[in-house]
Amino acid sequence: MARTSIEEKALRLLSSFESAGRTVGRVTIDGRKIELVLTTDQGADEFDRIDMRHDKT
Repeated sequence: MARTSIEEKALRLLSSFESAGRTVGRVTIDGRKIELVLTTDQGADEFDRIDMRHDKT
């Protein structure tokens, strides 16, 4: 079995997550540890913080 570097493993993980539809914000490699930080869709609802009441105040 061919040896793969930790960078190649991280790239493989990154492409797997992105092909599954997830957005990866950051990849950190620390020794043999690979950390993937997934981003969330914060701006999905642009009217979330707007008060949309039409009654009297």
